[in-house]
Amino acid sequence: MGKIKNAHLLILSAIIDPLLLILALLSSREIVFTSVIPDLNYLVYPFVGLSLIWLFICLVFDLYDNSKNIYTHTVISKNTFGLMLFFLASAGFIFLITEYKFSRSFLIYSLLIHGVLILIWRATLFYIEKSIRKSGKYAGLVVVVGYNENIKIMVNAVYNNPLYGHKLKAIFTNRLIEHEVDKTYFKGGLADIKDYLNNNKIDQLLISLPAKHNDLINDLLKIADNNLIRVHIIPEFSNYLSQRFAIDYYGINPVLKLRDEPLKTLRNRLIKRAMDVVLSVLTVCFIFSWLFPIIIIAVKLSSKGPVFFIQKRTGRDAKQFDCYKFRSMRVNSDSDLKQASKVDDRVTRVGAFLRKTSLDETPQIFNILQNHMSLVGPRPHMLRHTEEYKVLVDKFMVRHFAKPGLTGWAQINGFRGETKEIIDMENRAEADIWYIENWSFFLDLKIISATINLLLFKKDENAY
Repeated sequence: MGKIKNAHLLILSAIIDPLLLILALLSSREIVFTSVIPDLNYLVYPFVGLSLIWLFICLVFDLYDNSKNIYTHTVISKNTFGLMLFFLASAGFIFLITEYKFSRSFLIYSLLIHGVLILIWRATLFYIEKSIRKSGKYAGLVVVVGYNENIKIMVNAVYNNPLYGHKLKAIFTNRLIEHEVDKTYFKGGLADIKDYLNNNKIDQLLISLPAKHNDLINDLLKIADNNLIRVHIIPEFSNYLSQRFAIDYYGINPVLKLRDEPLKTLRNRLIKRAMDVVLSVLTVCFIFSWLFPIIIIAVKLSSKGPVFFIQKRTGRDAKQFDCYKFRSMRVNSDSDLKQASKVDDRVTRVGAFLRKTSLDETPQIFNILQNHMSLVGPRPHMLRHTEEYKVLVDKFMVRHFAKPGLTGWAQINGFRGETKEIIDMENRAEADIWYIENWSFFLDLKIISATINLLLFKKDENAY
């Protein structure tokens, strides 16, 4: 649950790991081949194969993610298990790819040296991570609603322990707080919590209330969804749990997450990012390299103005980014205020074709390469619409827990184009939230395939 922004450490680890493997291979070569040193290919093929195997093991078993670990021995044991699997997989890999006699001593020395270096590096990295957590610089801000024995345990064991990466900001309860430390976080009764959430920046809301407070709980869930606050519940099960949820464990304490987000795990984010980059680069090289010049010329000849239309849109975590499109309209002052409609005199002839075929959106491939967007995800809205629908549509802001996409689950299910009624945006938001809660690699492939089929073989009445 800790909000440790350790992306730089993860990138560093992904760079250091293969360097350690190179060091292990070179050291083993000097130890084993004292007189006759084999050619470079003797090192290149094992290095490439073993690097991929180790990366796969790290992703599958979350060896790069220590957000829930506070003990060094846990990190060491987890990586030791991964190294054991790596040893077996590497031996099998070398056996399969080599047609000549491969030195067993070289392989064993390489794996042993690599294992020692990895454990030293992981322990060092974990010490750095713990230091960052202790500093509180990137601590997630937490508000607790309710007060009971489970809350006392969580406050004492987790929220008052900086190694978990949390910072407790407030406790709201109608009960008497006897513990002196907990009293320092008391900010008011249950009647005061709504105003506090609406007027303060909070990352996480922890709720533990009996069933008689169902109405309050449902109100808090709406407020949290509309303010990008992630909700966790220490369960006293009741009828307010009407949607999918997941359970995390801290020690022996079960904590319900109101919304399961597969893309919160590093493994899934890397898988999705790898697909984004690979498919985007291939598309740019083999399709857009010849298609873009044609579109650029057509846009320039259609009307005066720039080739590209750049507009501020709302991205993941409600952060703004510059969204790229081919200009499909004449230059006008309403572009940031008014949606395109079916009969819109601002749209040029070339622009009408681009919009009908969705080619006007294709420059967003560069937003994907810049990591502002993904191939698949909720479509990004202009800032004015985000502010409007945040108020009008419950849970609208939940769709911003994920990176916006070039296409999405909502789009292939008919919820694209102009939103004439509030129900149109409610349906789109519901579809986007379903995608966030049910993401998988194969779901992304399904959406991409359905989008291509929709563009090439079906007529979409909402494309204009």
